[in-house]
Amino acid sequence: MTTGRRVWTERAHWSVLGLAAILSLSWFHAEHGLALETLSAQESRIELTIRDSTFVRTKTTPIRAGMPMVLVVRNEDPIPHGFSSPMFAGLPVTIEAGGIEVFGRGIDGLHVAPGQTAVIRLTHAQQAKMTFRCDLHPNLEGELYLLDVPVG
Repeated sequence: MTTGRRVWTERAHWSVLGLAAILSLSWFHAEHGLALETLSAQESRIELTIRDSTFVRTKTTPIRAGMPMVLVVRNEDPIPHGFSSPMFAGLPVTIEAGGIEVFGRGIDGLHVAPGQTAVIRLTHAQQAKMTFRCDLHPNLEGELYLLDVPVG
């Protein structure tokens, strides 16, 4: 009977240590911007870099309606930039970043500080042309197309 309790206690001990390690790694990744490496294979991913006051698409995976989508916005300029889009309207959006400001009802957009990266997660239900712009610099704008193209 004592051996059974000892085994259970050791398992509980390792479970607590494992949970603590997972929480510590999650916190470390969130604090140090390493969450980009843990994107799910099922998520569509678009990476945009703001460089010389221009949106530059640096990486894209196929974007499919109804599937989770990740927008990674990097600001390489020495000034803050905004990232706003009507595609955020009415959609649940999650933002992971340091140095950003979320604004508006629900989410209208965000501000990305110089040298910072914002990770925006959302699911868009239908095909669409998705426009975006910098609310701080009106001439800085871009667009993406969400198309459902069958693979076969």
